[in-house]
Amino acid sequence: MSNSPKETPYILAIDDEQLNLELIRFILERHGFKYSGTSDDEKVFVMLEERLPDLILLDIVMPRVDGYKLCQKIKSYDRYRDIPVIFLTGKVQVKDKVKGFEVGGVDYVTKPFNEQELLARIKTHIELVNARKQIELQAENLQRSNQLKDRMFSIIGHDLRSPLSAAKLKMDFLMRGIIDPKAPEFLDDTVFGLLKTMDEALNLLQNLLGWAKSESGQMKVITEPLQLKDIADQTIRLLKMASDHKKIEITNEVPEDLYVEADMNMIKTVLRNLVSNAIKFTPADGKIRIRSVQQADRVHVQIIDTGPGISKADIKKILDTEEHFSKLGTDKEPGTGLGVALCQAFIAQHEGQMRIDSVPGKGSSFSFDLAKSKREQVLRP
Repeated sequence: MSNSPKETPYILAIDDEQLNLELIRFILERHGFKYSGTSDDEKVFVMLEERLPDLILLDIVMPRVDGYKLCQKIKSYDRYRDIPVIFLTGKVQVKDKVKGFEVGGVDYVTKPFNEQELLARIKTHIELVNARKQIELQAENLQRSNQLKDRMFSIIGHDLRSPLSAAKLKMDFLMRGIIDPKAPEFLDDTVFGLLKTMDEALNLLQNLLGWAKSESGQMKVITEPLQLKDIADQTIRLLKMASDHKKIEITNEVPEDLYVEADMNMIKTVLRNLVSNAIKFTPADGKIRIRSVQQADRVHVQIIDTGPGISKADIKKILDTEEHFSKLGTDKEPGTGLGVALCQAFIAQHEGQMRIDSVPGKGSSFSFDLAKSKREQVLRP
């Protein structure tokens, strides 16, 4: 059936008299409808498979099977159940009309039919179908919005409150003199801890807003040629304080002449989240590599760490967008699992896929694919 009320309605007519089919064709096509007709009941399901109609006009008197039985058979399939059926009949007895409604018909037109009556009944039932579709779509959107709101409140109430509460506690200790700002460890412990906590809160807030926009369909993908190595360098500089604190070496192995066709802000967000996660789950003095593999017209980007690795069961949970899965990092860094969900959503909008490969005890590789840029004129990010 048509997905939008704006599409030209398509009507399928089934009648054993060719003259009736030609008359119906003439009327419908003159009024802008799309039309197909058949007098062979055996061809009906072939035609339904080829294209779903918005409405079926069905004669009751057929040579091999009557219209009632054919309607019942059509309605027995889930795919065809919601297609409205209007019976074309010369029978005017109440019992015949009632039987038509009992087998799934929505209306009837008496032969010989009046053109204006036929058109009015067709338009009425197509409008009813479109109205029902609109209501169902609005209900789905409302349910999705409520689920999005509930999850956002859950994250705000738990995960965002945690770092803010920790920062407030340290500030209270400073104000009460419990923490001495003149102590040698003040800069490394307190100041770095506060900065780290604020970074976690800000990163979570950015992810939360990006995820909410993506889930609600408000974020559009605007692609351009991007130099992948440059974006990876920017990510490394942005996260330098966190990597230096754990003495983690990050190397960028992406070639300079490699360009991808992607949305700059989305890909920066993806790399920031995946490299940040790699830092979080890599122990002190570990290593992280950002590399790329070119295959045909796609580029596979990999973030490889020397962390403790991930079990297959946990990988499944991490990639499940309905699962709220998180673990503490090697330095007890908190996490929400939201960053990976956001990355998956952004990569999916680039017609790509995220993948996790890991061997417990030997590190992990988070990878995703993007389209290789084909433009000669390349814009730097």
